[in-house]
Amino acid sequence: MKVICNRGALLEALSVAGNVVAARTPKPVLQCVKLTAEDNSLTVGATDLEVAIRYSDNQVQIEQSGEALVPADKLRDIVRESVDDTLSIEVTDNTANIRGQDSHFKIFTQNVREFPPVPDFEGEAHFTLPGSQLKGLINQTLFAAAKESTRYAFNGVLVVAKGKKIQLVSTDGRRLAQAKGDLVSDAGLPKDGAKAIVPAKALNLIDKLVDDPEEAVGFQVRENQVIFHTASATLTSNLVEGQFPPYEDVIPKDVDKKMTAATADFLSAIRRAALLTTEESKGVRMAFGKKGVTLTSRSPEAGEATVNFPCKYEGADMEIGFNPSFLVEALRVVDTDEISLELTAPNRPGLLRGGPNFLYVIMPVNLA
Repeated sequence: MKVICNRGALLEALSVAGNVVAARTPKPVLQCVKLTAEDNSLTVGATDLEVAIRYSDNQVQIEQSGEALVPADKLRDIVRESVDDTLSIEVTDNTANIRGQDSHFKIFTQNVREFPPVPDFEGEAHFTLPGSQLKGLINQTLFAAAKESTRYAFNGVLVVAKGKKIQLVSTDGRRLAQAKGDLVSDAGLPKDGAKAIVPAKALNLIDKLVDDPEEAVGFQVRENQVIFHTASATLTSNLVEGQFPPYEDVIPKDVDKKMTAATADFLSAIRRAALLTTEESKGVRMAFGKKGVTLTSRSPEAGEATVNFPCKYEGADMEIGFNPSFLVEALRVVDTDEISLELTAPNRPGLLRGGPNFLYVIMPVNLA
């Protein structure tokens, strides 16, 4: 194998693939990237056995086709530190030679046949949507997924596609985020749609892969895998095992109190009220009334804070406590200028809405 590569394009491919390479593993081949030179393209493949990626670099000149398994970190470091516009990579036997104008590096390679297969995108996409919309849906839900939970389904995001519509749902048991969007195509979808719990790692990676907001991202949902496809990359991920909770049952439906406010102003009020909270007293009390809401926090170690926030409020007076961090995280991803917060009782969850396509359920905290 021998190729001449644009250094910048190669570095981008190696950086993307490097997000999948296993950091610690007893299998040295999983710390490598597979380089495949053919058809005027250099494909960089990587896998940690749960997530796999194929990234195509077309800014190359293929002088001899072939494939090689090269340690990912060494190759990436060489390419990153190089000062050349182009680099040549030539592989003979078990050695990769990387040459620049004034440099020559030899890296020992691994046996390509020992590398696990990295799936490619074959056939028709089950559904597609614009990259910008997918990034927005991920941004509005991924933050609410559990970081580590014994209930495995909480560690991923539920993706549901049906009837030209898509929604992503996440929860960690204390809050729930739901974001909706429109599909560009659902030509490959079964009549009853598609549903899958996608790991957070895979969604983080696809978010990084999509650069062009107009680029369509294709999905295939298989029995235990999901495959994402863009013009330059294919990302495959195992699905999260387990049953996602019946999230629709969690969304409050009998609300009789409603606050409406400017998103940025409400975010500012919460952040200010939370300044004197501590890990032990992580809560802000909200007293709703005709003049709006008064936000207070109190900590024996830090002191007290009071923020009077005038806003539109409908319903009986009520006091309720929320974790301010949970509210701040949701308000940061709202893409509308105005939000509403719907309530029922001090011991019942609140429902935050940002336009017709985003809702967020948050459990109250006890401030007694």
